[in-house]
Amino acid sequence: MKFPIKYIEDNLVWNTDGECYAYFELIPYNYSFLSPEQKQQVHENFRQLISQNRDGKLHLLQLATEASVRDTLDRSKKLVKGSLKDIAFQHIDGQAEALTENVGDNQVDYRFFIGFKLLLNDAEVTAKSIFKDMSLGIRDFFAEFNTTFAGDFFTMNNAEVERYAKSAKFLAEKIGRRFKVRPLDKNDFGYLLEHLYGMTGQDYDDYEYHLPRKKSKRDTILKRYDLIKPTRSLIEQHQRSIKITHGLDSSYVTYLTLSDIVGELEFPGSEIFYFQQSQFDFPIDTSLNVEIVTNKKALTKVRNKKKELKDLDEHAYQSGNETTRGVSDALDSVDELESNLDQTKDAMYKISYVIRVAGRSEDEMKRRADQLLDFYDSLNIKLVRPFGDMLGLHSEFIPASKRYINDYIQYVTSDFIASLGFGATQSLGEKEGIYIGYNVDTGRNVYLQPDIAAQGIKGTVTNALSAAFLGSLGGGKSFSNNLFVYYAVLYGAQALILDPKSERTGWAKNLDFMEDQINIVNLTSEEQNRGLLDPYIILSNLKDSESLAVDTLTFLTGISSRDADRFPTLRKAIRAVTQAPEPGLLKVIDELRREDTPIARNIADHIESFTDYDFAALLFSDGTARRTIALDRKINIVQIADLVLPDADKTQEEYITAEMLSVAMLMIISTFAIDFIHQDRAQFKIVDLDEAWAFLNVAQGKALSMKLIREGRSMNAGVYLVTQNADDLLDEKMKNNIAQKFAFRSTDITEIKNTLNFFGLDAEDEGNQNRLRSLDNGECLFQDIWGHVGVLHFDYIFEHLHHAFDTRPPKPVEVIADDES
Repeated sequence: MKFPIKYIEDNLVWNTDGECYAYFELIPYNYSFLSPEQKQQVHENFRQLISQNRDGKLHLLQLATEASVRDTLDRSKKLVKGSLKDIAFQHIDGQAEALTENVGDNQVDYRFFIGFKLLLNDAEVTAKSIFKDMSLGIRDFFAEFNTTFAGDFFTMNNAEVERYAKSAKFLAEKIGRRFKVRPLDKNDFGYLLEHLYGMTGQDYDDYEYHLPRKKSKRDTILKRYDLIKPTRSLIEQHQRSIKITHGLDSSYVTYLTLSDIVGELEFPGSEIFYFQQSQFDFPIDTSLNVEIVTNKKALTKVRNKKKELKDLDEHAYQSGNETTRGVSDALDSVDELESNLDQTKDAMYKISYVIRVAGRSEDEMKRRADQLLDFYDSLNIKLVRPFGDMLGLHSEFIPASKRYINDYIQYVTSDFIASLGFGATQSLGEKEGIYIGYNVDTGRNVYLQPDIAAQGIKGTVTNALSAAFLGSLGGGKSFSNNLFVYYAVLYGAQALILDPKSERTGWAKNLDFMEDQINIVNLTSEEQNRGLLDPYIILSNLKDSESLAVDTLTFLTGISSRDADRFPTLRKAIRAVTQAPEPGLLKVIDELRREDTPIARNIADHIESFTDYDFAALLFSDGTARRTIALDRKINIVQIADLVLPDADKTQEEYITAEMLSVAMLMIISTFAIDFIHQDRAQFKIVDLDEAWAFLNVAQGKALSMKLIREGRSMNAGVYLVTQNADDLLDEKMKNNIAQKFAFRSTDITEIKNTLNFFGLDAEDEGNQNRLRSLDNGECLFQDIWGHVGVLHFDYIFEHLHHAFDTRPPKPVEVIADDES
């Protein structure tokens, strides 16, 4: 069978019939967890994309490309920076060994390509343009003559390429209004062809297609051998399959084509391209060749069909027989279609739908084909494996090829094509980066780059660096957060972790291979630590210290800025202390007593009542404390002894004094993190706030968190909030500044709805609610910086990391009684 491609230039492909197609990769769009209304909007966008072409042809191609796990992790090594590079490389190599052993070296990654036949009918007709077309026609004739009779070279006129390139550019702009697309290049075409001709085990991103050409001012010469080089393989055709030998590897391939649609395809629910990605654990390629039938031609064809059916109905009546139900149903369908075409002026589409499935053996191929048949049968679609037509169906996958066989064509509307879910994806994360786990629905590995969002990469939906970890106790929230922060540090980040429950005390011991890079600051009520958390001591900027002192004391005393009597009095005392030498919170009490008014004495007594608690010594100083907290290691963990955190469902009015002091200290440490993020801007930094709900629940704490998040983005720092309550993050300003979202299992319906709202998903959708409720330990609903949503399973791989980061209480040691007495 003749190879259909004549010439390739950028994303343009000419076939032997002289037709030119422009091919684009449709960047997959998120489809997981969308509401029916959102799915309808996607459907309408794709329908409009299809129906805007009133004439010509389309070629939709879903290709199961391969991504090498080892190559991906090798590329990830290039992202590692800093002093822990050797340790990071050891972890990456260990991940590569474990993953290739468990899932193999290659994973399937589905890509979507769409080709448009370009038409040049809109050009203005002038004498000059007619002469130009004639000249091009004569050159094409001689080029074709030379190709056929004078050797293996093909000559392409540059002016013709330029004409089609302008048309393709205009087309790309039209498509780009609805979907993100990328023009293909020679490497894409080379991979596509070689994949169809038996290549396996080749990473898509590392593939290169060498296609030399010689350009002159008027023409470009291409060697035909270079064009067909990717098709080098031995093909043996059998009755319903072909055997392809590519190098030393052989594979058995069969093609199935759509023969009948025996029922209505209900949308949503008919997104075949989408469901195939998770339904099967083997790769599938799908080709959809579309010929557009103009509205006028479609109406003529429908009306002719209607006449045939009426003739059958009339013949049955005259012969005294009942009209069959099939004819009656067909008449109803034709009437409906005619009315629809007449009203909408839409075109009809003549499609050839072909599926390619391969196996290492003939039995494996047949098993996979049977699974495909069963899957499509459940959707009321009948597939067949035509006898003796395998090579012809194989050619339909080649770019710019024509339809091989007319026996299995279907006439459909743009609604049908749009309902197939072409381009819908379940992909998560980046192409390379930190291996953090896998997509539960597809099994594909998930890689993350925590510092990439702020780089303004095209296609991302946010430039924020912060993240949120949500969920009730016992779902794996803290463990997963620890794992992510740890790997980010190995890749070059510096972390400050607020550890209010002192769960990370054993990190230095359990991670002894990097013990010198872990700094654990345990703030106890001992005399040497007095005043360490005083705003005037902990912050280096006096203006920031004054602001934090106001926030701390108004929170503890409950004085509102709208209190016209008490707030000015407190504010005046704090200002006086700020301007004095060696300021400290204890001096605010002295300043209030010095004023000696009833209001000032009342406020002084209120503040002084907090100083009686042992661990309050951390908060109140006379300004003479000199010890500071050093944060010069890769992992800095700040712990505060004797904290008494309120329950998550408690209101601020219900806090006891110890809880008020504890929350105030958390707020101060969080603000101290501002100094941390203002260090080297080239260094990516993480501020990890465990139990963040405790201070997000109060107005002052939420305002401080927002300041930290906003300044973090400009200073190359991400704030990670670990909280039980999504309600704390539903404020639009807060929500819009959080990029990556991890939601673990929750059983409370109110919390589930809040979480879904936080993700921008339909909170009333029962399917979404049940999915969040039924997550296993270590699984979470995850939204990445591209807006994709899916279920992620965190995969720690190494047992020493599980031991280090597990926050569950240890199991009791079973005591075996001694029988001897």
